[in-house]
Amino acid sequence: MTKRYKWLVGVMLFTLATSSCKKNLLDIKPIDFVSDAAVFQDIALTSQFVNDIYGTMLSGFERRDFGYDQDWARGFANLDMMTDDIEGHNDLPMNRVQAGDLNSHFSMGTQLWAVNYSLIRKANTLIARIDGVPTTNTDLRNRLKAETKFLRAFAYADLVKSFGGVPLIITEQNVNDDLEVPRNTYDECVAFIIKECDEAAAVLSATYPDADLGRATKGAALALKARVLLYHASALNNPSNTVSRWDDAAKAAKEVINMSPAVYTLHPDYYQLFMTKTGNREVIFARKFGRPNRTHQSAWMLHMSFTPTGWGGWGAFHATQNLVDAFEMRTTGLRPEEAGSGYDPQNPYANRDTRLDKAMLMNGSQFKGITVETFQSADLNAFPDGNANSRTNGDRTKTGYGLRKFIDEKNMTSDAVYQGGDNDWIYMRYAEVLLNYAEAKNEFSGPDGTVYDALDEVRRRGGLPPLSRSFSQGDLRTKIRNERRVELCFEEHRVYDVRRWKTGMTYFNQPVYRMNVIKNANGTLTYSKVVLENRVYKESYNLFPIPQIEIERNGKLTPNP
Repeated sequence: MTKRYKWLVGVMLFTLATSSCKKNLLDIKPIDFVSDAAVFQDIALTSQFVNDIYGTMLSGFERRDFGYDQDWARGFANLDMMTDDIEGHNDLPMNRVQAGDLNSHFSMGTQLWAVNYSLIRKANTLIARIDGVPTTNTDLRNRLKAETKFLRAFAYADLVKSFGGVPLIITEQNVNDDLEVPRNTYDECVAFIIKECDEAAAVLSATYPDADLGRATKGAALALKARVLLYHASALNNPSNTVSRWDDAAKAAKEVINMSPAVYTLHPDYYQLFMTKTGNREVIFARKFGRPNRTHQSAWMLHMSFTPTGWGGWGAFHATQNLVDAFEMRTTGLRPEEAGSGYDPQNPYANRDTRLDKAMLMNGSQFKGITVETFQSADLNAFPDGNANSRTNGDRTKTGYGLRKFIDEKNMTSDAVYQGGDNDWIYMRYAEVLLNYAEAKNEFSGPDGTVYDALDEVRRRGGLPPLSRSFSQGDLRTKIRNERRVELCFEEHRVYDVRRWKTGMTYFNQPVYRMNVIKNANGTLTYSKVVLENRVYKESYNLFPIPQIEIERNGKLTPNP
């Protein structure tokens, strides 16, 4: 039975060149509606099909609550809002999870499942048929197949870190097939992902010209392999296998670090890292944003009223004091609560890790020529409405903090209204690989020079001093985990890191705090850490529930506990 596909290429998030097909760009068949037979008889159309697979991928700038029909609900549903790092907008499903209500109707889980299996379906079709596409450019054909294997592996990696073992569907299905497929084990899924990464890495190039940025590379395949092996090692229930798994993860990360010639290095500026779309050697794999004259809706992350200039009346993304407390002091390399750190609670942002100011906005921050004010007056009766100068009440900023990371000042108007962004969503970057290596190597064999070197390379960008070479394995584990929290904040790592470490009851089942800033009558400021709300977590939340709608569709699909 012939299937038909509809691709609206104009709305793809990837604007990838087809010049590699050696055809005039205007000499391409229209593909508003084309049959699968036509697609796999023309390598140019096959290449466009692969572009569409890329466009299927979810990003932190595009997540959407399936409970909303309105398009405004798209763009501020970052998964890390389920963690102790962020307090989100009141109506988002992550807030219900924070309150202890994670169930099979969780809309973000439904989206994760549906979108990734949509990608897998397309990838299976491509992989099944591409060898028969007539072309003299066999290198292009082989590359497209390898890219698709990587994308399918990436989708399965997204599924297994969320749900555990899932149905491994790796062949093209048709209506006559039995579409009720049981779940494979977690180990089976991991083995398949690793095999796909190895096969893709053997074919893919280490780099591409700017016109092809966004395509999967050899480094992307190896970095995904390292990430999946790290998750596998920390998620194992069988202690007898754990040590060798950590060794596998460390070796996989080291393979990316040791690529020759060297491909990756850290971007010198932590803020500009997330704005720099070309020539950025830290980025390993990203979702390219290429809509002409358009922006993605990261605007929802910054709708705040920090000053009287009118930045909108509410905010959707507020960093917690819990996260701010994880940023160390530059002079000592210690967290504020550690003895001898040098932290001044009434000057709380002085001499801190420079990534703090580059990741979030706080009282006194300079942004687009504006001094951010999150204080409230000690004399509320001085204002007609009794609270006119409050910057921390309501949805303006629930915590005293706002988002700077990802927010490009060039997209702000003269009156400080943010118009959205055109930056890419980075899925994997070199700093993560260094941290993956440090964690895996420390767990495998304890602290050594290579672990310290990897950590110091990441920490140096924040202006932090080198680590002393005297940590125990357990103390260094704590340092590594804190470093992941700081370096990768808001990039949807912590939501999974805490789950794989099985520390949700420690971090997600406790109060989150805000910073209360009072401006006194004499103009001085008083800072105090105040409980914002109590959070609830259960051990069963270490995996997302299988979506109810999928259980109803597939009688062989067993739910998570």
